[in-house]
Amino acid sequence: MLLTLSTKQGMPRRSLMYAAIALSGSLTAGCIGSSPRTTAAHKIADALPRIVGPAKHYDVSVDGNAFSLSRGRAKSVHIEGDDVQVSPEMTMDHMTIDARDVSFDRKQHRIDHVGNVAFTATLGQRHLDNYIRQMKSSYPGLEVALRWNDMEASVPVSIKSFTTTARLSGTLTPSPSSSTQLEFVGEDASIGIVPIPHKIVELALERLNPTLDLSGLRFPVAVKGASIDRGKIVIRGTADIARLQ
Repeated sequence: MLLTLSTKQGMPRRSLMYAAIALSGSLTAGCIGSSPRTTAAHKIADALPRIVGPAKHYDVSVDGNAFSLSRGRAKSVHIEGDDVQVSPEMTMDHMTIDARDVSFDRKQHRIDHVGNVAFTATLGQRHLDNYIRQMKSSYPGLEVALRWNDMEASVPVSIKSFTTTARLSGTLTPSPSSSTQLEFVGEDASIGIVPIPHKIVELALERLNPTLDLSGLRFPVAVKGASIDRGKIVIRGTADIARLQ
């Protein structure tokens, strides 16, 4: 049976071990008048999202039968959050996390096994602007504007005594050198309506990349793909729950 609970309060960082404790230590005691399933869902709703970060709103869905949940096993846990602060510098407009085949060691009070964890996050213009201001503060005037299905970057560049602003349009792709970074891939570059030299493009990309870095997230991730859809960056990847402990 699937049971969904919702919370509107932001949640501070905690270890995922709290979810194990909640399931292994508190399920049997439960809440007065609550079934093991209801108790498990409440405990997970209270504990598991804390590893992600504070949020304006969280919805948590737990799937599993009462017997399995009472023994610390959940078939799946689905988390959805709005305005999720995944790091001090980055807030996602929306984020979903799916953990499957979750089990807990009741004696050791820790995660015993997670089949897989996948996440999808969307980042809009407002939160992207805040991130760029913090992470690219050494390059005043650098801006990234999201469009319907691509993005445009304005990057101030200086070569000797020549200073200009390069405008590059393109998309994002996972970095070939880091599983936590996304790089800007240019499809067109110009100064106004004039094409710009290759050297200026290279300098602009050096300042712009990595455009996003998810290494500061509270939970370790590997970025698998990214796209721009209707004016928002959509990031897809996996998380390594075992390393959280």
